[in-house]
Amino acid sequence: MKLTKKLLTLLLTLALALSLTLPAMAAVNWDEFRITRQPQDLTIIYGESFTLSVEVSLPAGIVDVEYQWFRRGNWIISIQGATEPELRLSHGDLQYASFKSNDVYYCEITAYEKDGDGNELSSKTLTSHRVRVYAENKAPTLWESILGIILSPFVEFAMLFAIVVLPLLSAPYLWIKGLF
Repeated sequence: MKLTKKLLTLLLTLALALSLTLPAMAAVNWDEFRITRQPQDLTIIYGESFTLSVEVSLPAGIVDVEYQWFRRGNWIISIQGATEPELRLSHGDLQYASFKSNDVYYCEITAYEKDGDGNELSSKTLTSHRVRVYAENKAPTLWESILGIILSPFVEFAMLFAIVVLPLLSAPYLWIKGLF
């Protein structure tokens, strides 16, 4: 009887301890981790800045979220420094220098569940839709068109002069000097 009481007391103590710690150890509901807004295809004029963005819903218990944007042309390239929900590329950026029309962009989002000591318990990664950024050539302004019409004959004459007339004028000189 004494052994049964001790065993019953031990089991009740263990059950109480587990009931107090189980809510704290409840697993993350990963079904709640989803992309709520996907990036969209864009058409820009080459040289203009552009922004792609993604939004996610996070379940309770998520401690850390990481974003990483990728560009896919001939190869898949991780865009350095693109670790936010928004990807912004401007003409002066190093990454924009390698921008080509029709490149594909996407984002990988990783959420981490960690314990009180910062140790990773679990994680899940989502990938956004792949979107294309199309770049069109800039259409000339009205003044650029007018200047093109006015200057075009002068440019054509200068090219004709440089290609045809200058060699004919310099031929006698070169012949006299013995270089021809």
